Amino acid sequence: MPDDVLWGGRFAVPVHPAIQEFTNSLPFDRRLARHDLLASLAHARMLREADILSRSDSDLILSGLSEILREVEDGELEVEGPDEDVHTWIERTLVERVGDAGQRLHTARSRNDQTAVALRLYVRERLEDILSGVAGLQRVLTGQAASFRETFLPGYTHLQRGQPVSLAHHLLAHVAALGADAERLRAAHRMAGVSPLGAGALAGTSFPIDPARSAALLGLDRTFANSMHIVGDRDYVLDAAYACAMLAVHLSRWADEVVLWSTREFGFIELDDSVAQGSSIMPQKKNPEAAEILRGKSARAIGNVTALLALVKGLPLTFNSDFQEDKERLFDTLDTADWSLAAAIAVARGVNYRTDAMEDALAGGMLTATEFADHLVRRGLPFRRAHHQVGEAVRMAEERGVELWDLDLETLRTCCPSAGDDVHDVLRPDAAAAAHDSPGGPAPGRVLEQLQEVDREVATLEAWLDGRADPPIRRAHLEERLLDAVLA
Repeated sequence: MPDDVLWGGRFAVPVHPAIQEFTNSLPFDRRLARHDLLASLAHARMLREADILSRSDSDLILSGLSEILREVEDGELEVEGPDEDVHTWIERTLVERVGDAGQRLHTARSRNDQTAVALRLYVRERLEDILSGVAGLQRVLTGQAASFRETFLPGYTHLQRGQPVSLAHHLLAHVAALGADAERLRAAHRMAGVSPLGAGALAGTSFPIDPARSAALLGLDRTFANSMHIVGDRDYVLDAAYACAMLAVHLSRWADEVVLWSTREFGFIELDDSVAQGSSIMPQKKNPEAAEILRGKSARAIGNVTALLALVKGLPLTFNSDFQEDKERLFDTLDTADWSLAAAIAVARGVNYRTDAMEDALAGGMLTATEFADHLVRRGLPFRRAHHQVGEAVRMAEERGVELWDLDLETLRTCCPSAGDDVHDVLRPDAAAAAHDSPGGPAPGRVLEQLQEVDREVATLEAWLDGRADPPIRRAHLEERLLDAVLA
């Protein structure tokens, strides 16, 4: 077996070419090169501080890793070759540059904890990008909502007209869903913040390592409690994938609304030409294709979560090569979330609201029937009886082809004897919405409260993202690059 194979000493013959090709993960896990190099820099620094590596060996290793990282970041070095994975590629490249000292990097480390820490760093970085996109979409939608606190339209249940709400209130419902997504994404980010370095293959190491130091150098929140658990743990992958899938589901619901509202049947919005596309045969068409694809992307994210759950179900402790299959599903889910947010922001900015069509839709559907019933309750009638009487009034109005507010007081009292002289005041859609002054409701004052609260939440998220500094080992690498530039 060739000496350049990491585990070649045990084997008498080379790996079968079909098996080598089948197990090769470099074509997709090369994404982890930067993160693996950072983790290797932290590991080497910790080994030196613990007197496990000599000063001369650690200097060669650290300078070699920094050089490779610089070239990868600058696009000067392609991550490609005959290696079975990105971790092997890094070790081979390092040894080619610094000689035998590079073979000491793997002291007190296994590919099991090496792979896990690189993936955790990658997940956290990508989740921060996605959270930035969530905040951006929330800003677009809240900016629109602020202009429509007193623009009313039907609110729907079962896709049937229910009660009048403001357009601002409606848009803020989507913003609230995105707020829940942000909470899930931050929770997934926190769950990925455990450093597995020092766990080894499964049973730790006999070297006097300092796992907490490795974690601190990488900007991770904490270290592991049990070495067997941490090398076999992919919960953080599922947490990230699920959070992204829920985000995709919420984007799908919003996108479906864009599709529906842009139809002639609804006509509530008109899409800007920049976010719509045409037909190859029908010249008049203006199709909401980006919104339709956004709607479809959720199926992809859901499928990936299902695949990941099936992957880890029933696996024995600790590390298993089945985990190789988590990368492509995870990468695809993170990419889908990131690209979907960029598209959603563009579509949202390209929506023009047709408030005239929304106001026209307030006529038809007896949207103020609930407020009529509440009016009767305030005059002493039990709600169930009020509900029944208003139902009779609705039937009468439908038979006559008019709205509730078109019936005069005398006619209304034939069904609802306790209707007050001011009943027509509560039957106006704007008055009905404004009357719903409960917390989180559509009354203009309550909508203003929601806008203010969302602004605080998004500002907090943006501040957290702005405060996410590079990990110490990354800053040290950048400082060394700067010093090299000054000395050059």
